[in-house]
Amino acid sequence: MVDNVSLMRKAKAQLSGNWINAVIATLIYMAIMCAASFTYVAQLVLAGPLTFGYFLFMACLADTRVNNLNLLFKGFDRFGETLVAGLLLLLGTSVGFALLIVPGVIVALGFSMTFFIMTDDANISGIDALKLSWQIMDGHKWELFCLLFRFIGWATLCILTFGLGTLWLQPYMTLTMLNFYRSLRYGTY
Repeated sequence: MVDNVSLMRKAKAQLSGNWINAVIATLIYMAIMCAASFTYVAQLVLAGPLTFGYFLFMACLADTRVNNLNLLFKGFDRFGETLVAGLLLLLGTSVGFALLIVPGVIVALGFSMTFFIMTDDANISGIDALKLSWQIMDGHKWELFCLLFRFIGWATLCILTFGLGTLWLQPYMTLTMLNFYRSLRYGTY
């Protein structure tokens, strides 16, 4: 079992001295996704590559402390794989939520490690990353749900700040999930 408090502390330590860079990257990512949301097709096309790029940026920031905003757009170098992963993830989650909320949450948690896997393995396809995410999360969905639930207070503060707090919460949650992924995949990280 993964210690949620340790994962969160580690994420804070990884962000220490890098909050400004993480907030800038999150602002760019969210601004592009928000602009794309005005056209459903643009949102579908951009979601996978941009999410991959954001996760890659955050992983690089955590591991090497290097601030390279160009990484946000690296998903376009693997456009086919990231597009397929994003579309299938969205489709699977949407079908799950259409059935009822609980199946949607289960599917979303099962596929939640897809882009972390893709940042780890430059040769994996989007479909294989989804399959591996499902395998990795087998028996660990509840743990991730409990971990994400710990952010509910922070999410409430984001609402009270009219979304501005999301610029700090998103990198914190992303790195916490990265640490969760690495602890599942590689053991103690």
